[in-house]
Amino acid sequence: MKKSLLPLFTLVLCTFLGLHSCTGNRIPTTKKGIMDSFVAGTLDPSYVPAAFFIHFGSDEKSGEAAVQAHLRHFESSGMDILKVQFEQNLPRIPDLDKQQTWDGIGPLSEDFYRPTLDIIRRLQEEAGGDTYVLPTLYSPYQVARQSLGEEAIVNAARERPEDLKRVLNYYADALVWLARECKAIGIEGFYMCTQGGEARFEDIPDWFEGIIRPTDMKVMGECMKDTKVNILHICDWEGPYNDLTRYRDYPGQIVNTPIYIDGKPFSVEDGVKLFSRPVLGGLDRHKEIVHSSAEELSSTVKAVIEAAPSGKIMLGAECTVGGASAENIRTAVQTAHMGSKRK
Repeated sequence: MKKSLLPLFTLVLCTFLGLHSCTGNRIPTTKKGIMDSFVAGTLDPSYVPAAFFIHFGSDEKSGEAAVQAHLRHFESSGMDILKVQFEQNLPRIPDLDKQQTWDGIGPLSEDFYRPTLDIIRRLQEEAGGDTYVLPTLYSPYQVARQSLGEEAIVNAARERPEDLKRVLNYYADALVWLARECKAIGIEGFYMCTQGGEARFEDIPDWFEGIIRPTDMKVMGECMKDTKVNILHICDWEGPYNDLTRYRDYPGQIVNTPIYIDGKPFSVEDGVKLFSRPVLGGLDRHKEIVHSSAEELSSTVKAVIEAAPSGKIMLGAECTVGGASAENIRTAVQTAHMGSKRK
């Protein structure tokens, strides 16, 4: 989306919000301005920012096809950021029960993630003038799950933790390279992912503090340098969490949390109280956004916004939404843009 599309966005926004909101000082007329105001706590509650993310088809995960798929989703939804999916995987490494296999795992080539960087560069060129393009960065542990598998990682944490830490740092170095290169082409924020704090890992000695956190912080620390809008995504795709307090000092201006913790609902208000930051969320990726009619979904979104602390909610789901129609995503975003009627 080049600058030529901004008047169209403004026209649609004015139609939906009322002309006074677009010509006065209340609502910024660029998506960057909206997000800057939201993070600063100065965005008028007559507009609630929103974003929902999807995984694209197998033929839209690389190259120009990926660029165009991202732009179509962004433009059709009207959402307030352009999140770039992270689709470049490492091949699986076999025979991890052998020490020589671990000894043979070395650093990734410096430009391993260049294909991903090329997609990000194109999206920044197309949309980055008026919109924050936020590349998704998996954590080193998430990258390791691709190459090592969870069982081998857990076994290594118990039996050869130093080998595991060395390999995770190799993966972290590659992600740091990607973050630096992104910033060099004008990227001003990231969607920073973490896993490894789920309930099923709690009996592994020194797991989170010794293995997960150090490389998380290595990557996220680089993401936070000289950037403006970063979203911390605590990912529950692979399993539930019993507690999120260990993440309170993780960086990010906005936090995207699971919606169930220890088997109980975890609301936007709960997230704001725990993290003292705005929260991206409010909808279950499996429920209303997928199964509701447009009218039902609009009612649900209004209720979620009314229940959340004013000015602290960016409407979204806890992770990527599967099976949601483009119409439902657009309805949710547009309803959020009508904001809160609270004084």
